[in-house]
Amino acid sequence: MPHNVNCPKCSRAMEEGFILDQGHGADVQSEWVEGPPQKSFWTGLKLRGRTRRPVATYCCPGCGYLESYAAPLPEE
Repeated sequence: MPHNVNCPKCSRAMEEGFILDQGHGADVQSEWVEGPPQKSFWTGLKLRGRTRRPVATYCCPGCGYLESYAAPLPEE
């Protein structure tokens, strides 16, 4: 993921963070999931067998612009 990200709107240095997802008693980091969403009656969305990546989000302290990146998967 990028280390030094400047805001494309106002050119200030952006701060790294993440978007919080809240579920049934759990706070977790957002994830990118490959492919279009497919509904599941039991779990909300079908996720089995799909690539998932944690998402880091950068925020500009000046104008509030957000920019997100999905972490690359480690090479096996």
